Amino acid sequence: MKARGIRVSPGLLTFIVGLLLLAVSGVIYQQYLMSTGRLSAGPANAQPAAGAPTKYACPMRCVETDEPGSCPVCGMDMQPVESSVQPAASTAPTAATAELYTCPMHPQIVQDHTGSCPICGMELVPKQDDSGALDSSLAEAVDTVRLSPTQALLSGVEAVHPSREHKALSIPAFGETVIPEGQIESISSWTEGRIDDLFLRDTGGKVSKGDHILDLYSEELVQAQEEFLVAKAAVDQLAGSGYENISQSSRSLLESSRTKLQRLGMTAEQIKNLEESGRVADRIPIYSGKSGVVMEKKVDEGMYVMKGESLYEVADLSKLWVEVQVFEADAAKLRVGDKVVLASPSQPGKTYRGKVILIEPEVSMETRTWTARVEVSNPDMSLRPGQVLNATLSFDYGELLLLPRNAVLHTGDGDLVYVLAGENTWRPRRVTVGRDFGDMVEIVDGLSAEEAVAGTAVFLLDSEAQLKGVPRPVDTAAGSKPNG
Repeated sequence: MKARGIRVSPGLLTFIVGLLLLAVSGVIYQQYLMSTGRLSAGPANAQPAAGAPTKYACPMRCVETDEPGSCPVCGMDMQPVESSVQPAASTAPTAATAELYTCPMHPQIVQDHTGSCPICGMELVPKQDDSGALDSSLAEAVDTVRLSPTQALLSGVEAVHPSREHKALSIPAFGETVIPEGQIESISSWTEGRIDDLFLRDTGGKVSKGDHILDLYSEELVQAQEEFLVAKAAVDQLAGSGYENISQSSRSLLESSRTKLQRLGMTAEQIKNLEESGRVADRIPIYSGKSGVVMEKKVDEGMYVMKGESLYEVADLSKLWVEVQVFEADAAKLRVGDKVVLASPSQPGKTYRGKVILIEPEVSMETRTWTARVEVSNPDMSLRPGQVLNATLSFDYGELLLLPRNAVLHTGDGDLVYVLAGENTWRPRRVTVGRDFGDMVEIVDGLSAEEAVAGTAVFLLDSEAQLKGVPRPVDTAAGSKPNG
């Protein structure tokens, strides 16, 4: 039986050959670097310290021994390396004080002479020293961010000072007109009866106080008139008699009858006419007791109404309330007596002026707004109940400490600014932000007017602080200064 040969695929063979070539190339390149001085186990003139054992290592770092010779792994000659025992300190300059060179792409490569990067082959450049012009006290601080002159120039960080300005703000709002509660009156029937003639027929029509609005037939009122006439006749008959007690009783009965007629809705003039004519009126005219606009007509001619039943709703529209809705953020300065300018979209160019007479104690749960009741005059009846108006509220905040909006960094746990602590050195600080005025914001606490903060590139400073591990202040209580 013949033995079967081992078959190797071309792909596997290519991979093995490539691996061998790569290993040989690495060894050759390592020897080349050592021969040119670009790679060495230590300084060329390094001598082992007196009394310290000499160590030998393979250039490929395969093994390390105390004796020279060849590497048992790769066969390369063993090279001496520095002893781990350091020589005694001397006054001679050390490598730490000499100029150092580094790779622009690999900053971990640092050496004391020029050359090429062993990783990418780029020329080494002098390493920049960022601590040359820095105050030693600030260099030791852990709560500041220090930018190099190059970083400061490229980032464009500018210092700004808070400013004290007098601020007045106009807040837009909206409101709906309503009829004041005390200006709605119900015209009711004083007695039960039938409406025979109706003169005030239209809802929305105007009525004046004393206008004849309807005639009412009432059996009770007819009987009360007859009782009044009987009492009057008795008083007239007993006027000249000698029975004073009887005469006095008749006069009391007459006054009681007069009072009953008044309670049934008859006016003093109607009672006087009844007394002078001596004739009972079948229909009693009913007059309006208020001037205004008929908001609701509840009766028709021929209807029978009960005592106390409402016939009309009449409202005086010469003054109206506007219930203005103000958002919570804008309502902090809202006060009773504040002036308000109102405008109607249906009347371009025309404005109404009113004042706040009441701020309702509850906040609307649906809209999260405060309701301010504004009283406005409406002599020409150009405003209607239920009309929506645009409102402008003016608030005077006085003198405030302001910063540009870009100078404040809004974080998840508060507001932050970077205060100038030295040349190109910034310290984070918590501040309390108040009202928003567009490009400017109010600083309530945490900063004084004399301090300078970073007005631009705040995100860059915060990124540098995070990379360098600069802790953020917890709150304004620690290290904050009052606004002064």
